[in-house]
Amino acid sequence: MRVNKVLLVNAGTDDHVSSIANDGTFPALGVVSLATVLMHDHPHLEVIAVDGQITPMPVVERLVRDFEPDVLGISVLGTSYRNTLRLAALGKDVGAVTILGNDQAAAMARQILRHREAVDYVCAADVGEFAFSAFISALNGDRPVESVPQLLYRTRDGIAHNALPELPSLLGGGALTTRVLDAVPVPDRSLMPASNWDQYLRNYVERYGSLHDGEITGVTTMNRARGCARVKSPCHFCGIADLTLRFSSPEVFWADVRAGREQVAASIFYEAFDSMSSSPRWVEQLVRAKPDDIGDPKFFVYTQAAETTPRLVELYRGLGVYRVNMGLESGDTRMLKLLKGPRDSLENNRRAATLLKEADILIYGSLVLGGPGETQESLANTVAFAEWLVDNGMMASIQAQPLYPDFGALTGRWLMNPDLARAAAKEKGFEILDEALLESMPDKYGHTDVVDFDEISMDWCRIFSRVGWSELLDATRVVRSYADAHGATSGSSRISEAVLNAG
Repeated sequence: MRVNKVLLVNAGTDDHVSSIANDGTFPALGVVSLATVLMHDHPHLEVIAVDGQITPMPVVERLVRDFEPDVLGISVLGTSYRNTLRLAALGKDVGAVTILGNDQAAAMARQILRHREAVDYVCAADVGEFAFSAFISALNGDRPVESVPQLLYRTRDGIAHNALPELPSLLGGGALTTRVLDAVPVPDRSLMPASNWDQYLRNYVERYGSLHDGEITGVTTMNRARGCARVKSPCHFCGIADLTLRFSSPEVFWADVRAGREQVAASIFYEAFDSMSSSPRWVEQLVRAKPDDIGDPKFFVYTQAAETTPRLVELYRGLGVYRVNMGLESGDTRMLKLLKGPRDSLENNRRAATLLKEADILIYGSLVLGGPGETQESLANTVAFAEWLVDNGMMASIQAQPLYPDFGALTGRWLMNPDLARAAAKEKGFEILDEALLESMPDKYGHTDVVDFDEISMDWCRIFSRVGWSELLDATRVVRSYADAHGATSGSSRISEAVLNAG
């Protein structure tokens, strides 16, 4: 075949799923970055990128029918899987080759290909731009499909996985690689419809406009670094497939900022680096390289409480950080060490929050309820901590939800491997509360591609948490109601609206 038209869709959240606090306020950069690389490597292509998070599903479906793409690429999360399947089926109806990417696709690739005939390929690459471009070349007959990095697909012998490096070999790789992401071009944000950018701005101003004194002219996402210092021992609920630290140079970082200002008049930038606090040296390089004529861009970045020091906060201020996403997770030291690791504590959470407050940097924080060994006391400590954060004016927004055991995370692997869970319980000092249920988990969830968030979270709770599911939901509602009543935005992730609103 010869590929002439490609449609890239970030699938919107399924109707039944609760919204997170940031929904629809920052763009899905991935599909824009993919489109940019395709246009560079395959200039004959007609490429459209669209975000289903802010584009109604009927509009996206009409676009698929009217555009009739040769290739339909869908970026899918666990929260958008049902919408993804609808789009994939429609893509096959119009004759498209369908390919899925992003977190859900990478974690569930084999199950998806076994169960969904409407999905032809899955790309499991973390840096997917080069793999996707190679995929188009393979469809055009310019290279064998077996050479496309991190591609999964059906063969006569079963499901094949091209376990090849996803970054071009000339770039090197490995932890703390300084310029490896310079190979990812600055996104051409004009490849996404102007109506999408206008809607992001409206959503952001409506939800967070009060955080700013000056005019907000535009919002955008960028992703010039990836990974986390916890790469060898990640948080137990973290489902990110590759936490190896990788960076762009300061020059390319600021070129991306300049492009965002010129292309979509962005004054607010969400830098999606998994953990900005993991490399203060890189942050310092960015501050030193900040161009004099770049204006006053404001940044929203990820930080970790255990890594947030006075020096780092000073660098954040020099960079222009106005808000951080900080995974607080719990207000109980024992639970923090079980969920994250030995460096984490309530004292560190309070210290980091206070440092940020003193620097006038607000927090977008999340709380994970019902971790292994959660008790009434630890849950009460977390609710009290959330109220302390809100009372002290530290929170722009707060999320709370029962723990969801992502299959890409250690918690999900415990469910799928009971012996691993028992070994962890012995090592870390929590108990398996329902052995029979734990033994049934691999058969229940190991062969399906559709997982009910509420059901698997309830199963997790019965096996690992000493606090019941209904009490976790009550605590979720208490935290969210308190935040809403005191001027902070709230949200929940991976839980259905029906269950959340039932109380």
